[in-house]
Amino acid sequence: MSRSYRIGIGIVVAAVAVASIVCFALTEPNPPIRAGYDLGPASRALGPFRFVERSGAEVTEEDLADSVWVAAFVFSRCPSSCPRISAEMARLQEELPRGRSVKLVSITVDPEYDTPEVLTDFARRYRADPNRWWFLTGDRGATYELIQRGFIQSVAEATEEDRSSGSEAILHSTKLALVDRGNTVVGLFDIGDELGMARLRERIAVLSAPAWARALPALNATLNGSGAVLLLLGWFFIRAKQVKAHTIAQVTALAVSALFLACYLVYHAQVGSVKFPGVGLARPVYFSILLSHTVLAIAMVPMILVTVIRALRKRFDRHRVIAQVTFPIWLYVSITGVVIYLMLYRLDFSSAAIAAAGP
Repeated sequence: MSRSYRIGIGIVVAAVAVASIVCFALTEPNPPIRAGYDLGPASRALGPFRFVERSGAEVTEEDLADSVWVAAFVFSRCPSSCPRISAEMARLQEELPRGRSVKLVSITVDPEYDTPEVLTDFARRYRADPNRWWFLTGDRGATYELIQRGFIQSVAEATEEDRSSGSEAILHSTKLALVDRGNTVVGLFDIGDELGMARLRERIAVLSAPAWARALPALNATLNGSGAVLLLLGWFFIRAKQVKAHTIAQVTALAVSALFLACYLVYHAQVGSVKFPGVGLARPVYFSILLSHTVLAIAMVPMILVTVIRALRKRFDRHRVIAQVTFPIWLYVSITGVVIYLMLYRLDFSSAAIAAAGP
């Protein structure tokens, strides 16, 4: 093995070692449980439901099946928690992009009193846009069953003892439920937790993104994997002294990497950053890989440019030296790009999903 290859491999090993030391030292494997969670494998479909909106229109599961929506549980006579819940929903209404299929849905837990007319007045307090924020009422028994079974939240009339201690007339959750297309509850986020609400906004951005944008992470992983294969082919070709085949493979790898960068930037412009939800050993492992991947991805850009320029100028002796240093770094970045995609989007390393379903 040439000295240049050893330098390139040494750079990769050093980056991984430093990133691992930093991330294992600074990353909490099991961060404190917050009040905002993705349900992960505990996600569940709501099933059929039927309500009446404040406008008098009937709303069933079919009317929301194609939307991402946020559900809140309130009632108009609620003195303390419901104004806070509805104020948070009003903030979401102002912040959410209008071009996306996201709805806000407030479901009353006091349907006998909260008629469509009452809910109309209630919605007016928060300047609720009737096209984006619905207020629903329905049968009490069916509503409570849906909240308890589908949304995994508690709801009950307060006892005399509860009321004497200052509780509201109806005990209900202060969590907002995030519902994905197909009416699947995928997250529960308490309005009293800032980190939880920030996580809710992140998840809304991801789930409500256009279909083509949601497909970009898989495309990016494919491009990274293809880049790794092309790099290996180029390496085999040059060792076999098939210079033309080597050139084609390397130029294609460069084009694939450039396309990946473009898709990566477009995805993050559409969706923003996606945080790793895993816990345990997977957490420092993931951040170690991510940190080393990111640092080396930045470092390899000028190295690739120098490699290409020397080849174009036919200075092949100097091209060979920098190419042998660049090859292990570029290969590592391409392979870890696929690993990061799998850990972030395909593999479930969370352990708190069930715990999130508390009242």
